[in-house]
Amino acid sequence: MRKFLISALVLSTVVGVAPAAANHGGYHSDRGHGQHAGWNRGGPSRQAINELIRDLRRAENGIQRSVQRRIISRREAAGLRREANQIERRLHLASRNGINGREFASLRTQVNRLEQRLRMERRDRDGRRYSAMKGGRRELTRRPSPL
Repeated sequence: MRKFLISALVLSTVVGVAPAAANHGGYHSDRGHGQHAGWNRGGPSRQAINELIRDLRRAENGIQRSVQRRIISRREAAGLRREANQIERRLHLASRNGINGREFASLRTQVNRLEQRLRMERRDRDGRRYSAMKGGRRELTRRPSPL
């Protein structure tokens, strides 16, 4: 009789506790953070960050190839490399505490701007850097030769 009462007591305890535990969801439930709020809490996905890193590496390789082929000057490449290093540094600092959506958007914009600058420097075919925009036209840093 004692064994029967103990097993009935254990069974009733398990039946009473199981629905409460299922309802709670544990400490790692994503309450109010959307369906897919895992490690990044609404920030960019891991795939998006990997694409950003891959695009930055592709731009750095493009700079190196352009210098080797003498499509851009060393001075132009130095400016592009400096910008790529700054982006990489910002990415490293932002990734310490997790990248949020705004940081990712800013980094994505900077990488896109770097890629655009590289394309522009490749196509100008003059080996000079542009310093400023004045009146819608670009002014060159190198002085024109006297006649």
